[in-house]
Amino acid sequence: MRHPADALQAFGPVEHGVALLERPGRFGDLYDRARGLEGRILDDAEVARLPHRSGGPHRWEWRVRARNAQRLLVHLARPAPRSTVLDVGCGNGWMSALLARAGHTVLGIDRNLPELRQAARVFPDGPRFALADLFNPALDDLRFNVVLFAASFHYFADARSTLQRARMLAPDGEVHVMDSTLYPDQKAAGEARARTAAYYAHIGVPELAAHYHAHTLEDVRTAGPHLILRRPRGWNAPVDRLYGLRDPFHHVVLRS
Repeated sequence: MRHPADALQAFGPVEHGVALLERPGRFGDLYDRARGLEGRILDDAEVARLPHRSGGPHRWEWRVRARNAQRLLVHLARPAPRSTVLDVGCGNGWMSALLARAGHTVLGIDRNLPELRQAARVFPDGPRFALADLFNPALDDLRFNVVLFAASFHYFADARSTLQRARMLAPDGEVHVMDSTLYPDQKAAGEARARTAAYYAHIGVPELAAHYHAHTLEDVRTAGPHLILRRPRGWNAPVDRLYGLRDPFHHVVLRS
């Protein structure tokens, strides 16, 4: 199977293992500044071990994401053990690499060039990486079995157009939205937006709040036929007895 990233080389140069389909923007600088303040920037050795982390201030989040990633792998293995996957907002590439090790053909895209360079450096075999937005025209003629939003759906302002675009890229496949909070109604989403603005102002990166968007479960469900693989227990729910975790995330699959 020809790797989908091979078709992108005609649209831009490849530097440090990353296809440059657009210019780096302001978002990457703001994002890196906030992640540094939060203690979320990991060295190459730590990234190579993800999603498994034995320590650190955010280790509980990685336990949640490790479990959710395993559920995704199990789901994808059932209909077709080998899929072509577009990992939207792939960041440092750990999920792309996990999927590639499971036998899938993966293209990871993101708008943060430093993280993409780290992804290409840490995971040189298997996935390919590109600096690109989901709506970049270089993706127009590519088709995937799976378009994945793993902790990235909240970076898109318009849920409807984002999901329409994703379904166009996976016309006979699935779109997965996971590890982003989907709120029960617009009131809850509005309250989340206010909390986000206050939080980023507090840590000194107020501009980043404009890049985070609170969507509701209905925003996703109304996009088409869907399957809810997981419903959240919520932050105030009892701790999961098996895993000792609270997990606030839905995992919704849109099917063509």
